[in-house]
Amino acid sequence: MILCSPTPAAIVKAVLLALLADDLPCLKGAEGDLGLFGHTAGQDADQAAMPPLLAGLAARNIQAQWLQDTPGRTLRRLVAANLRYSSPDRATVAFAAIEEALLHGPAYAFSGIGDISRLFLSRYRAVGHEVHKMTGFVRFHPAGEDTLVARPKLFHDTADLILRVFAPRYPHSRLVFLLPAGGLALERGQLFPVPSAEYQRYVDEDPFAATWEQYYRSQYIASRKNLALAQRFLPKKYWDSLAEGKILAAEAQN
Repeated sequence: MILCSPTPAAIVKAVLLALLADDLPCLKGAEGDLGLFGHTAGQDADQAAMPPLLAGLAARNIQAQWLQDTPGRTLRRLVAANLRYSSPDRATVAFAAIEEALLHGPAYAFSGIGDISRLFLSRYRAVGHEVHKMTGFVRFHPAGEDTLVARPKLFHDTADLILRVFAPRYPHSRLVFLLPAGGLALERGQLFPVPSAEYQRYVDEDPFAATWEQYYRSQYIASRKNLALAQRFLPKKYWDSLAEGKILAAEAQN
């Protein structure tokens, strides 16, 4: 069994070692998911050096020198996004996609030719899409002392990425996200946890919510209702977290 930390570089090395040893790669701490295989001796991929791994694969006619160049950086970026995807098999998909890239070439994986590579790419896009969407959907509320707080509806592990996107817009503010697992704050480039209870009231007692809803209703033209078009800009999964989404939900029932 080849064990590795949940980082792109370590995961790539784990797959290389697994190919050389005809073994299974596994994240550290997830050995129990392998059943009986989880009780076999483990080899730490974190400590392995790339040159001998690449040389070993070359001896087996598997060319992997591209991992040291731009395609390798692209692969690690895709792996990083997949590790943020909310699914228990995210590491398994990453391991399999890397193996496909090694056996068939990086273009095979980056083009989504195989089933695994296609899933790998779709998850990368889903994570990036969430970060992009949230830059328009997050509504910050003033919480005093140069603090802004929001309660985003996230489906993947993207909170820190989204906070860093907003940071240049509010360089002198503490930005706080209220998440199911607790509060996460970003201030002066540093991420740290905060108690959600300290900021909850600023979201629950938002004095601007009614004003925003009134504004949205004033712009809405009932005779031109087009819910299919509305969902292209505001997907249905976000309707219950935004004022305009709740209006769309009500219209969909009529």
